[in-house]
Amino acid sequence: MHKILEFQVVVLAAGKGSRMPDVGGSVSKCLLPVGPYPVLWYPLNMLEKIGFQDVMIVVLDEDKSNILNALEKCPLKIKYELIVIPSEEDWGTANSLKHVSARINTDLLVISGDLITNINLNDVLNLHRKHDACVTTLFFNNGPEEWIELPGPKTKSKPDRDLVCIDKETERLVFLASASDFEENVTIPRLLVKKYDALSIYSRLLDAHVYVMKHWILDYIVDSEKFTSIKGEVVPYIVKKQLTKPNNLVEKKGTSEKNAEINKGIFDYAIETGYERKIREISAYNDHKHGNKGVYFNDTLRCYAHIPSKNTFAIRVNTLSSFYLSNNKILSKWQDLTGSSLFERFHPNSEVKTKQIDDNCTVGEKTIINEKTSVKNSFIGSNCNIENKVRLTNCILMNNVTIKESCVLQDCVVYTGATVGTNCSMQYCLIGPHHLVPESTKSNHQLHAETTDNMITLG
Repeated sequence: MHKILEFQVVVLAAGKGSRMPDVGGSVSKCLLPVGPYPVLWYPLNMLEKIGFQDVMIVVLDEDKSNILNALEKCPLKIKYELIVIPSEEDWGTANSLKHVSARINTDLLVISGDLITNINLNDVLNLHRKHDACVTTLFFNNGPEEWIELPGPKTKSKPDRDLVCIDKETERLVFLASASDFEENVTIPRLLVKKYDALSIYSRLLDAHVYVMKHWILDYIVDSEKFTSIKGEVVPYIVKKQLTKPNNLVEKKGTSEKNAEINKGIFDYAIETGYERKIREISAYNDHKHGNKGVYFNDTLRCYAHIPSKNTFAIRVNTLSSFYLSNNKILSKWQDLTGSSLFERFHPNSEVKTKQIDDNCTVGEKTIINEKTSVKNSFIGSNCNIENKVRLTNCILMNNVTIKESCVLQDCVVYTGATVGTNCSMQYCLIGPHHLVPESTKSNHQLHAETTDNMITLG
């Protein structure tokens, strides 16, 4: 395995999980359990596999100690530094990059901390290298999200959609916008139709929130005060700027009191030195269709998008459905995702006294599962106590959960510290953190939590 030294990596793991149900309480999105490990372990393992040796992880200050404790229990060789941002402030992803900018001195790979995929990231990095791109992104074309019946109250929600337009021949990303920006008709700039022979337009891609970018883009983000989001603002802005000529930009410039230039435009940052342009022009492998058909298309700003084959496994754990589905799929995809076998499904410090537990289960540290208990396709965290004559099917139990005797739980998510009383029968239920479900409760598609005012957005 070779070392990758040309990019520094920032993993964004400070998301508050706004699309997840509030029932999760203080559980950080990046620490949600998927199989035996927290979500955050999966992108770190992916980076480690292709040769990255160190990474910066942006986290909320209130989550730092919990994340450190969780990662210390995971098998990882990659070195990681946790960089905190204020929990009380609503920072966007661009703000997080500004916060770490002083530590960045190379080109940059930004990756979301909730991504689980079996893609080889070298495919994205190589596309970026091939075209000497300023920004390269990653989308997955896996079709509509697999339908799965979810625990909790039934709700209807419309996922966010992006309109993505890519040149088939070169993979150049030429148009990017949110579908919500258009009511009925979508207008594609005429220049794109003149410039390219075959454009592919997508409306159901999964945005991986993976970005490879030149260092000068980070400089531009830092100096500009108009960006808060990479995905929603920075990348669409740069993609659109490919259609403009630098000398046609009407930008007011001036000087500050310290005689420093202000209001610099993006083209003031995108300055090439050396022989980059000449190399691209003579290369048979690059997108050098500059001026094709007499149409101007900017060659200083070059944006590309990689879309792997449809059989690629990819999921972002940012909704209840994706969280639930990822646990449903994780063990069957384990070898392909991690490159190794999962030898210890039951932590060596756990006590599994029952023989009625199948191979599609994992059991965390210091958890006790008593006799005469049946466990199928379920994931059980640390310090849990599952008493006698319990039946668990397709369930996710987080840490410090107690399930009392003779309970039957099917397709339930039980959050940290909750207790389910004796002889309960529950199907498709969400049980909030530290909540006590009274004994003999019968429940279907219900939410059991201390407060329910803001617990209706189930993704």
